[in-house]
Amino acid sequence: MIEKLRKKIFYLVFTSISIIVLGVIILFAILNYHNTINTAVMMINRMNQIGLFREMDEPSEQEKIESRNKIDGIYHITVKDGSINNDMQNDEIDETIEKYALEISKKNVRDDSGIIGKYIYNARKRGENTFEITFIENEDAIIHANSILIGSALLCIVSLIIIYIGARKISKTIVKPVEETFEKQKQFISDASHELKTPLAVIEANADVLENENQDNKWIKYIQNEIESMNKLINELLMLAKIENIDSIRELKQINLSKELEIIISMFESMAYEKGVTIDNNIKEDIMLKASKEDIEHIVSTLLDNAIKHTESKKQVIVELSKEKNDIIIQVKNYGEPIPEEEREKIFERFYRIDKSRNRKEKRYGLGLAIAKSTVEKYNGKIEVSYKEHFTIFKVNIPV
Repeated sequence: MIEKLRKKIFYLVFTSISIIVLGVIILFAILNYHNTINTAVMMINRMNQIGLFREMDEPSEQEKIESRNKIDGIYHITVKDGSINNDMQNDEIDETIEKYALEISKKNVRDDSGIIGKYIYNARKRGENTFEITFIENEDAIIHANSILIGSALLCIVSLIIIYIGARKISKTIVKPVEETFEKQKQFISDASHELKTPLAVIEANADVLENENQDNKWIKYIQNEIESMNKLINELLMLAKIENIDSIRELKQINLSKELEIIISMFESMAYEKGVTIDNNIKEDIMLKASKEDIEHIVSTLLDNAIKHTESKKQVIVELSKEKNDIIIQVKNYGEPIPEEEREKIFERFYRIDKSRNRKEKRYGLGLAIAKSTVEKYNGKIEVSYKEHFTIFKVNIPV
């Protein structure tokens, strides 16, 4: 539970700070990049205003050359109907520019500007299929713009690393007081449960003596029933404290899960018979899992006990075991009324009971499923409940 809280805080801090920092860096890069382009476009527009690229009805060869060479490194090209419409004498660089001009015209954008190759361009749509494209060769400005983008990308990576480290430290710092409180709570539950076992054992022994002396005494029967309830509650509290203590994790061994489930099912056959319920199973053979037999027995026993008690008479409980890819799946299904959707997550909480009066009578304190969930999570698995075709289905996924 503490680890889940720490992860949630980490993701919240990491995501929030990352969005703010990366947003600022990316905004800075975009603004600088566009500023470089806009400066060149302003120059092009200025040249258009003074008539450097004025349209001429039938310019002479000399006029074309003079117009083209008024400023070195600036080229003005017209693309009409997908082909170049100018009278430049093609050399190597002219062919490159013409190729770029055709690429830009294919975008079919009314007003476009940007960087292509070592040129900054500005393109304007003048007719149905006519584009005027001006190129400025400004390699220094392009290098500067690209260096800003590359620098920003590197800064983003470095920032993410720093934010990641900082978020981990912040999450640990925030969770530390909660973790200390939780540890004290677990220790208290464990100590209190151990301390209660001794006086309870004394009360039970004295009640047995009184029963021998006073046969069929209903008051003694009440005392013995409550002692039994208290013993069950204390044992469940001790088990819960033990499961949540990482240092007490038992040594895991490779077990045949298929055979273990068959044994556990046989232990519940008499209980099912008394309730008028049948237990069917669909267990795949020889599924192996590295686990503790005690843990598996507790998980499946809790689910089976719960299923039998909530199954209608003359109906069935189904236990299934299968392996899908890297997951072992255990399903326990029982025929009966569905668990309300709003209660399905809550039933795995400690001491949560849907029908409190009924569970109290049956000596159920809402710890069984909480312990089962903690045990499953110890194996990095998950447990969930659903309802389909009159069956309540408890599904356990354990990765292998």
